[in-house]
Amino acid sequence: MTTLQTNLEKYRPLLASLDVELILAHVLKKSREFVLAHPESQLTKNQEIKVTQLIVRRLRHEPLAYIFGQKEFYGLNFLVTRDTLIPRPETEMLVEKTLQIVAKNKTTWLNIIDVGTGSGNIIIAVAKNSRKRKINYFGVDISKKALAVAKHNARKYKLTKKINFLQGNLLAPLKKNIFCKNTNTLIIANLPYLSSKIYRATALNVKNYEPKSALYSPASGLAHYEKLLKQIKLLNTGHNISTAILEISPEQKPTIKLLALKYLPDAQIDFQRDLAGKWRICEIKLA
Repeated sequence: MTTLQTNLEKYRPLLASLDVELILAHVLKKSREFVLAHPESQLTKNQEIKVTQLIVRRLRHEPLAYIFGQKEFYGLNFLVTRDTLIPRPETEMLVEKTLQIVAKNKTTWLNIIDVGTGSGNIIIAVAKNSRKRKINYFGVDISKKALAVAKHNARKYKLTKKINFLQGNLLAPLKKNIFCKNTNTLIIANLPYLSSKIYRATALNVKNYEPKSALYSPASGLAHYEKLLKQIKLLNTGHNISTAILEISPEQKPTIKLLALKYLPDAQIDFQRDLAGKWRICEIKLA
């Protein structure tokens, strides 16, 4: 048997120290703090084998989220698989913005639709943190496998009866009667938005492991959003769709504004920067 210290010394030259510490903590089912505080602790033979296996996977650039099968997002832990995108910290801005809008909502009922729900992290975080009762929650994804992950995460947080998960392309699977004049609808979307140029330049841990279908979009990364905007235009016959909040790539700010105004000429378009100072959120307010 070897100790934690032996393993730290063995693998730190190969990987970032944090990665090694987290892998050891994961195998031992302990915290990273335990690994650092108890370097004398011994690993069993099976634990040593498991550590080696995970180190090899990480050396091949596999993301830790897939290695561990989970990722924290908005204070919650979500199951993630290679059928789903790994939740990013900047996407928490979508949750924050949605909760702000929900808090101000004065209508009797509100629909919240998470388009391209993936692991369900956005809609689950919103439903878990919203105190309003009269809300219909929807999570839509074209991938059956992604929806299976989302439903698993909803069960974990006892939200199965609260969130309706639907399979289909963007807003297509939603019944038109939910867009009624007595119910405002808020659309949240973190759709594929990487252009071919940016996708080719992404890190190996992204390009080799995360689903391309959840990352890349034609037409300079805006093909999916253009289709969504077309659907909103067709559905929004009254004052039923009040707001759409989109996560974008920073360089898309001027183009997405023109695209939104093309289909929704009376809309008010606002943008918000992320913590890195990059344009990340496009908020479309409809009259």
